[in-house]
Amino acid sequence: MAQSLDFSLRCNSLTCRKVLTDRAVVTTSNLPNPDDVVSTILNPTEDYKTSVLSGLDPTTIIECAGRALSFWAYQTTQEICYQEYLSKGLTEKYSNLNTEKEKLINSANAEISSLQNKVAEMQLAQDQLQKKNDELITLYQEKCKKHTQMTNLYNLLKSRAMRSQIQTAASDSVSQTLKSLPHTTGNARLNGSLLPQTAMTASRHFDALPSTEKRSNKSSTERLFRHQRSGSASSKSKEDRFMADVGAMLPPQLPFSGMIPLLD
Repeated sequence: MAQSLDFSLRCNSLTCRKVLTDRAVVTTSNLPNPDDVVSTILNPTEDYKTSVLSGLDPTTIIECAGRALSFWAYQTTQEICYQEYLSKGLTEKYSNLNTEKEKLINSANAEISSLQNKVAEMQLAQDQLQKKNDELITLYQEKCKKHTQMTNLYNLLKSRAMRSQIQTAASDSVSQTLKSLPHTTGNARLNGSLLPQTAMTASRHFDALPSTEKRSNKSSTERLFRHQRSGSASSKSKEDRFMADVGAMLPPQLPFSGMIPLLD
């Protein structure tokens, strides 16, 4: 019968609720009488079905069947109520979980949107920084070019200033040397000692000069050497021409030590 109705009896204890498959104990609440507890075979044999109600009158058989049907209806009703209670609890849990899921999804979507906005802002800031970096690189290259030009101009002006100072120092040194020479032996010293030593010193400085300075000083040096080789009798005129030639010479590029050494 249980198999035909596709329904199984379960234990009424909420902590048990096991499916009854072979035997079941049917009882009332107080159990005052011996028949209040009956052990029933849930899968009776054909012989048991034949003999269990045999000998009873129809009224008793119908009454027993009616009470058995009432018990079955009670059990099924209890089971339906219990399942409805479980269904209600599960439905509430599902609703709560669904609500939490929606909140979680909305929170995740909001966070994703916020992160996407931040990424877009950071991308825009990166583009701006890249553009500014390119501009700074261009400005830096221009500054480097101007700095190189200023350095070259500074070196040129410094070289000119040094040449002017060296020329002045050389002229003063030659003037002091010539003034310190005795008048009586001036011609001899010019022909014998001073002029050769001066020529040697000028030659050494001339060899150390760059090619442009050599070309500019070549004419003045040649005038000095021609003056040295000329054997004029007048020492005064030689001194004057020598001073004019030495004053016209450009100063050397090497550092000047001061006085021109004289050899006696």
